[in-house]
Amino acid sequence: VNDKPVLLLCDNTVFVKILPETTAILGDSAESALPYDGAKPHYVVDPDEKETLAALVRVLEKITPVPKKKAAKKQ
Repeated sequence: VNDKPVLLLCDNTVFVKILPETTAILGDSAESALPYDGAKPHYVVDPDEKETLAALVRVLEKITPVPKKKAAKKQ
């Protein structure tokens, strides 16, 4: 969203970072899992819960920075 990575999609599952802002929306009892090996736990979000997903995107878009461009490697 606006060049900001606010959601993570792995193996047909939607994940969001566990942050105070996402916990406020999903609650402490929300399901969490590892999106990939070596990752920190993330909340699992049901994409059919449109209102919850929209609320998460709105909040995460506000607090997520635009990733810095990586310098090209010299060869």
